[in-house]
Amino acid sequence: MSFEALSAEERARIHAAALALLEETGVKAPPALGRRLAEAGAGEMAGDRLRLAPAGVARALQAAPRSVRLGARDAAREVLLDGRRTWAATDGCAAKVRDLDAESPRPSTLADVARSARLADALPEFDVYWSMVSAQDVPRERRVAAGYLTALRNTAKHVQMIDVARSLEAEQVASMARVLTDAGVVEGPAVSALVSVVSPLRLDPDGTEAALVLAGAGLPVVCCSMTIAGVTAPATPAGNVLQAHAESLALITVLQTVHPGAPVIYCSFASYADPRTGATNYDDPRAPWTAAAVAELGRGLGVPCFSSGGLLSLLAGPDLVSGGGLVETSTVLAYEQMVLDAASLRECRQAALRPALDDDALAVDVIRDAAPGGHFLTRPHTLKHMKSLGLRRIGADDRGRAAQEARRLLASHEVPPLPARVDAALAELAEQPPREAQA
Repeated sequence: MSFEALSAEERARIHAAALALLEETGVKAPPALGRRLAEAGAGEMAGDRLRLAPAGVARALQAAPRSVRLGARDAAREVLLDGRRTWAATDGCAAKVRDLDAESPRPSTLADVARSARLADALPEFDVYWSMVSAQDVPRERRVAAGYLTALRNTAKHVQMIDVARSLEAEQVASMARVLTDAGVVEGPAVSALVSVVSPLRLDPDGTEAALVLAGAGLPVVCCSMTIAGVTAPATPAGNVLQAHAESLALITVLQTVHPGAPVIYCSFASYADPRTGATNYDDPRAPWTAAAVAELGRGLGVPCFSSGGLLSLLAGPDLVSGGGLVETSTVLAYEQMVLDAASLRECRQAALRPALDDDALAVDVIRDAAPGGHFLTRPHTLKHMKSLGLRRIGADDRGRAAQEARRLLASHEVPPLPARVDAALAELAEQPPREAQA
């Protein structure tokens, strides 16, 4: 099965337009960073605008690794983003949670980080735990490190952070990752992080510095754009995709210019605004095409790419897709939604698979023996293949069964603990607020 959102000519046109936008309009950038890139030959700084030269972008893309490894405590769950398959991550990062027995959401807590990580660990459809909630009950200066440690304790899968917003937090997370790799608990990068450009075309000073710290430590950085068509990007799908592409290219160029060869992942979660309210509408019918288009643009760059989920996105072949678990425009974590979205992801993957077409699959002899007027119920060929047909265990509207399954998994699923010495070392690091907060 195949699908093409953009032709090769269309991809080239969008990429060329993005390069022109970055060269002529540029991105708003911190002056010191802009001068640093200009001195490295990536472009020029004029006022607060960093105008990136096409040659500088091309050098950055050439320096970027073709594959990115995401380490995990369970070596069998390690993820390699190399274009050969599509992996799935949970969604992130909400500030509220709707409990299984409640109707109204409440502020998220560190306990929710633990529960969501453990449930993601139990659901085989998710390959990466993307931090799903922030611990609102933990002081802001300790929230990132506490969330990372709690996630580590509750999943043996790779942990990807979304709330590393300052360089001091990035240094703290990088130190914790070094403890894990030095102790041999995780081979390869023990954590990755998503950092977003601020649409339209602005590099967030704190977030960009955090990304530079992580890249310098050899930890993968997801270079993301989160455009909203009609609000922070053009209202047309093509314009939305173009701006998102330019923004992701800008952050990749920054990281590769300063730290050539650092692991980066191209990413866009381009979305649309509800024309009546201006609120983000993830159910916009143009969203599936958009996710597929940005996945194809990312693949065309030759670097790993991350896109939102869905059948069209899977058919476009990104390395990583977001899998779900959040509701109310991704502001609320719902545990039963994780189960529902896992089932949906499983079905999308099955639908995207190309079926076998060998002699046994075509079953010419089986049809000849049974037809006309016969049946296939008792045929050995039917008994052999019936188990592979797949049964839908939980329907999209069956929230009750999904909640029951979530309760069962949360009560029964166990995650191997971290080695005691490693856990203690990580806890000591996590309990120390970043230096800025100590001052």
